[in-house]
Amino acid sequence: MTTTTLGTGRLTWDAEERRSDRYGAVWLMPDHDGNDSFAQGRVPHVRLLAYGLGQRGRLVAEVLATRPSTHPGDLFHGWHPTTPEVGERIQLGVGTLFFEELWEVAGLRPDDGRETFWLDPPALYRAHEQTVRLVFEPGAWPDRAAARRLAADDRRAAMPAGVTLIRIPPKEPR
Repeated sequence: MTTTTLGTGRLTWDAEERRSDRYGAVWLMPDHDGNDSFAQGRVPHVRLLAYGLGQRGRLVAEVLATRPSTHPGDLFHGWHPTTPEVGERIQLGVGTLFFEELWEVAGLRPDDGRETFWLDPPALYRAHEQTVRLVFEPGAWPDRAAARRLAADDRRAAMPAGVTLIRIPPKEPR
């Protein structure tokens, strides 16, 4: 199997990916940076190797180092960060590889034309803020995010017009 390392760093994504439910692209922060740059008003990105543009395949985060994520998760959908094991390979998604923002952001456009959940959100939250090697593997792979999208579409279709669904997490037992 041919694999290409696109870059190494701490995996994250833009907040608009979550707010829009696209969850379609990720970027890497330099591992040594921590959150210091955010406090200074700049967000550092690792420049990615722009190989595989337009090819179908999957993005995999190979975990090199772990830490607790600082992200609260997606409260609406009930997805929360979990901490993976060093050496774990997390399939982020399947589709056609694209790059944004001068090769600093990589994503996968799904083959079925859907507008949401381009990548697999629970997998993203598993890899969030972990030091990873971001790898692109060309080929035909099963798409787990498509099943999640269908379930979400079913929930939205069942809602009467004008009604907004608010998910409140259950209280912790005392």
